[in-house]
Amino acid sequence: MKTEEIIGGAEERIARFRMGEARIRITKGGEPLRRLPVRIKQIRHDFKFGCNIFLWRDVEADWQMEYRRRFAELLNYATLPFYWPYFEPERGKPLYDYIDKVADWCLKNGVEMKGHPLVWNYSAPRWLPNDPDEIKRLSDERVREIVSRYKGRIEIWDVVNEATDPWRFDNPITETWRRFGQIEFAVQAFKVAREANPDATLLINDYRTDPAYERVIEGLIDEEGKPLYDAIGIQSHMHGGVW
Repeated sequence: MKTEEIIGGAEERIARFRMGEARIRITKGGEPLRRLPVRIKQIRHDFKFGCNIFLWRDVEADWQMEYRRRFAELLNYATLPFYWPYFEPERGKPLYDYIDKVADWCLKNGVEMKGHPLVWNYSAPRWLPNDPDEIKRLSDERVREIVSRYKGRIEIWDVVNEATDPWRFDNPITETWRRFGQIEFAVQAFKVAREANPDATLLINDYRTDPAYERVIEGLIDEEGKPLYDAIGIQSHMHGGVW
């Protein structure tokens, strides 16, 4: 579909999918009131509309208060960061305190959350041992611990990120992925996450939309052939070239 076709049909799609009719009856003591000025303001989206919340800081600075005000005013959905190297810079010392504060703020302000990502090999913690078996154990343990800890608070997870081409990064997680298999490594992560929270919404996510991604998706099934994921994520890497 060409750009002009997408833009040209936007107004019609907005009317069809984002708008609806409603009748409001204003009464007093059961009797309708007539000829009154009425101002209606939308306060929530009926669909998820959000952004990452990576700039949330535990400070009282003016810029931070304004950031939070605008986030809560405009958005109802937030992505929280769980990148392994930054979330656990020291082995055994994940930054739960920070994430807990962000999650509490989101819950207080009616902002639904998604955790991103649980398994991704873009970079690896410096403290990881040079042992694929141990890294695999640590990765599964990380998924289980995080999803279990935030059960009831964070119910949406990007379980595996960019599994279509994990070989483009050179680090110990990549070698572990290679050792256990592209699909097999991802499958296990989904199984662990599902066991940790059976009611969570689990996503496979990628920036590619080609047959290679389709093959990954088709491989994420259990022993009965049922999908291990609940939704398919598609992200844009427009910083690497305009779609």
